Amino acid sequence: MSLRIFTVGVAALMWAVPAAAQQRGTVEFGAFASAGVFDKSLTLNNGFGGGGRVGVFLDPRVAIEFEDGEMKATRTLGLKAVNVGLLTGRLVVTPIQSGALSIVLGAGAGSSTETNFLHSYGVNALVGAKIALSDHVALRVDAISDWLANYSWKSNQSLHVGLSFFRNPNHEVRTVEVPGPAAVYAQLPDSVNAEEQARRRRVEQDYRNLRDSLSRTPCVCTPAPSTADLSTMADRILFAFDKSELTDSAKTILDEKIALFRANPTMKVFITGHTDKLGTVGYNEALGMRRAEAAKDYIVSHGIDASRVSIESKGESQPVVNAPATQANIPVLAPNRRDMFQLTIGSDVKKPS
Repeated sequence: MSLRIFTVGVAALMWAVPAAAQQRGTVEFGAFASAGVFDKSLTLNNGFGGGGRVGVFLDPRVAIEFEDGEMKATRTLGLKAVNVGLLTGRLVVTPIQSGALSIVLGAGAGSSTETNFLHSYGVNALVGAKIALSDHVALRVDAISDWLANYSWKSNQSLHVGLSFFRNPNHEVRTVEVPGPAAVYAQLPDSVNAEEQARRRRVEQDYRNLRDSLSRTPCVCTPAPSTADLSTMADRILFAFDKSELTDSAKTILDEKIALFRANPTMKVFITGHTDKLGTVGYNEALGMRRAEAAKDYIVSHGIDASRVSIESKGESQPVVNAPATQANIPVLAPNRRDMFQLTIGSDVKKPS
């Protein structure tokens, strides 16, 4: 009796303790009311009572459970009613689940005692159903048959109606932070962040140039080119396919020209942007202008007055390499993706051809 009281008490306590859906390790506590019908040859009629159960799920559809119940049973022949106790262990499976409804089948073995004379053992079978009321509470109804091995397999049947409460095992959760590769953020050329970073790089480059110039041993510099030399001086910088960003080699060429501009304050430059013929005419016209603007912005950012630099775009109209405009010929067409610039002394700027 103490075991039954303990089982029912724990089941009632679990009503206030949150549990979770059935999974491996989930514990089911149950309390139920019962009604039974006995074989008349056992001198027993009907019985009413209650009990409790505890079970453990081996996986979401298989559980092993133990059940302890007691009924007050009337007797035949006008004999005094007696208490009948049943202790059962069984394996239970859930072959069907549909929404809140679960069908339960079980089989096991157990023993029973009666106040005065009946002590038996045997096997039992169960057919039942669970109706989920929440994630951790369900209504359970079971129909059970017991066959008594030491009484020529005579049987009794009972119906259990009650509630089941489910409690998940505790799981230790650890959070482990694993450093990953640094994120790479694409920046648009016209974004505020890109402009600020470009400004900082220019300041840093100017500082390095000043530092290097102060640390270098004075050298004998070559004479400045004559006006005639400057008026015929032309050069080009190249760009990657469909790009207007300056490459490192392009910046090196422009750095050489910037030193020349500083040494000749009256010098002016005219920059023309070109493209290959992949893409539409309008798109290439705009791309050529972006390339010319990229070179001008770089020169102006290094201290050359913007009024000394003029730009235009020829788009795809003046190729230096005439080859079919195909994806396969992208490397061949590289010389067409260029900025041409012409230097001159005086107020007139000579446009490059």
